[in-house]
Amino acid sequence: MRRVYPIHYKDVITQYSLEHDVDPFLITAVIRVESRFRPQALSAKGARGLMQVMPDTGNWIAGELGIEEFDPEMLYDPITNLNVGTWYLAFLLREYGGDPVRTLAAYNAGRGNVSKWIEERRWSGGEGDVNSIPFLETREYVKKVLHLYRKYHEVYRGRWEE
Repeated sequence: MRRVYPIHYKDVITQYSLEHDVDPFLITAVIRVESRFRPQALSAKGARGLMQVMPDTGNWIAGELGIEEFDPEMLYDPITNLNVGTWYLAFLLREYGGDPVRTLAAYNAGRGNVSKWIEERRWSGGEGDVNSIPFLETREYVKKVLHLYRKYHEVYRGRWEE
């Protein structure tokens, strides 16, 4: 089963999961959905690297992390991308009280959209209501990442270090 659910970049994921206090299996599930572990991935919207970070988001986070002379091309570097992307997941997890569903929806659709959906009562923000997420892409994204997150936990028995 581990061949079906591989973990690439384990050392770097471990480093930033500890540094930013994010479950490494969640990071791995996000990477798998976002880029299928391809560091040179580029989306039609311009998101880059393993965790598909947008250049503007990367620039903002680089400032928060004290990364000087940030260039969007740096997002193709697995170490930089995992640092920035994991920091952003941690930021969103804090913002949403540790709720992975809202965090993943915001990671995909943006914090503004998630806030608007909840405020307008178009989505409750809960896992039991994922099918009500207004954007189909975000709805499917959240489902895929949560499914993989659970599968990684199951396959690796919840133990990252083995």
